[in-house]
Amino acid sequence: MDQETKTSGAGNSPEREGNSFLKEAWGFIKVFVITAVIILLFVNIVAHPVTVVGDSMYPNLQDGEYGFTNLIGLRFSAPDRGDVVVVTMEDDVNGDGTPETTHWVKRVIGLPGDTVEARNDVIYINGEPLDESGWLDPAQKQEILDEIQESYGREYGDFTADFGPVTLGEDQYWVMGDNRPHSKDSRDPSVGAVNRNQIYGDGVLILFPFNKIGGH
Repeated sequence: MDQETKTSGAGNSPEREGNSFLKEAWGFIKVFVITAVIILLFVNIVAHPVTVVGDSMYPNLQDGEYGFTNLIGLRFSAPDRGDVVVVTMEDDVNGDGTPETTHWVKRVIGLPGDTVEARNDVIYINGEPLDESGWLDPAQKQEILDEIQESYGREYGDFTADFGPVTLGEDQYWVMGDNRPHSKDSRDPSVGAVNRNQIYGDGVLILFPFNKIGGH
């Protein structure tokens, strides 16, 4: 009986308990490292988190919405007209004259080689009016204009002011916000057409707030 008691006590020696703790700690570290590597690979190769800042894509995307943009799709195909994209820009976000790298969420309007212009509130691509009903219907446009009139006490004018014509180069895209009166985009001389390598992600999957979950 005494021998059995001694043997049982030896199994719980400090040395064995220490080894058990080290094994558990090492197991935790391995799981942590593997998880971190998977997350890093995911956000740098597959999809990257993005936060919608401002109202330039209202009503389809709204300020503060959070989700992911698709990175891997751009490795196999070019952005198409109407796609929501995330564009890398150098912008003076702090107003101190020092540009910083930011990501803008915009919509592709013009493709390489296109001639883009706006006349009388209509966007033309190569002389043909662009059908935007798939992402922006007349009722939504009027809603935005009514909000501007209510805020400023005056009519804004055309939803899309005249510009162009502008002919894009072989690697250039014309991007605009859905909320034209409140969007800094390719129409601004300081922005202009964006190059293919500036387009960081294609599409935005909103995950928060939960009642807005969905892809754009």
